[in-house]
Amino acid sequence: MFEPRQQAIERLARARHRLQALAATLAVMLLAGALAPAAAHPHIWVSVRTTVLYDNGSIVGLRHAWTFDQYYSVMAIEGLDTDKDGKYSRAELAELAKINVEALKDFAYFTFPRLKDQELVVGLPQDYYLEHAMRMPTGDAAPQQDVAVVPRTGAAEIAKAAAAPVNELTLHFTLPLAKRVLAEAEGFMFSMGDPSFFIAFEAARDKPVALGPGAPRGCRIAGTEAKTPEINPSKPGDLMAGQPSDLSVNLVAAPSWQVICTQSG
Repeated sequence: MFEPRQQAIERLARARHRLQALAATLAVMLLAGALAPAAAHPHIWVSVRTTVLYDNGSIVGLRHAWTFDQYYSVMAIEGLDTDKDGKYSRAELAELAKINVEALKDFAYFTFPRLKDQELVVGLPQDYYLEHAMRMPTGDAAPQQDVAVVPRTGAAEIAKAAAAPVNELTLHFTLPLAKRVLAEAEGFMFSMGDPSFFIAFEAARDKPVALGPGAPRGCRIAGTEAKTPEINPSKPGDLMAGQPSDLSVNLVAAPSWQVICTQSG
């Protein structure tokens, strides 16, 4: 028997409101973190993998894969298994992916590319989607590869003791550069981080950054020291406006990488 039209409309409306509430909650959490004192601690953990994208001899963007911790993941997917098959397809997660990407816009996507001392502007995200998986939690005996993200504060041991797989939600998206950068340009680098340290961005254990097809032979990725400057509490408005100049200056322990190219011949 088909579901009555009015009931279906009401059910879809409730689902939409829940998704909007989730996005609003995330935005409020980000706002609270940005306005918190420097002693703030992370409430969401993200393991990052990024590919530097090339096209016709230029760097054109960054392809991100952000894997959220198991606690945020299980909260985010609640109620989204619409066909009740025990799995979360890209189609079922499509609206949530859209909401998350749109919510990140005001925070410059926590991604800050530079060319020497010049900040680079990014465009709107492309090819974004959410992917769900069940993974065994991390632990001392866990393999050093694709494993679930667990906050490194004792939660790994707790989850490991449960000996059960955990939810893992990964957001994939491409951030194009507004202007191309020559592939062998000196000083191209990028960092990822939250100025308030409310969200902790950590490099994935295995090959967190890679050069995509088309990269010159003499180029490689080099990690740089994390930035730990002081937060400037006098400019919360600037931070929330998503201005890269303020956000990048105030990064706390932000993973950062540089593309280094050597001249051949």
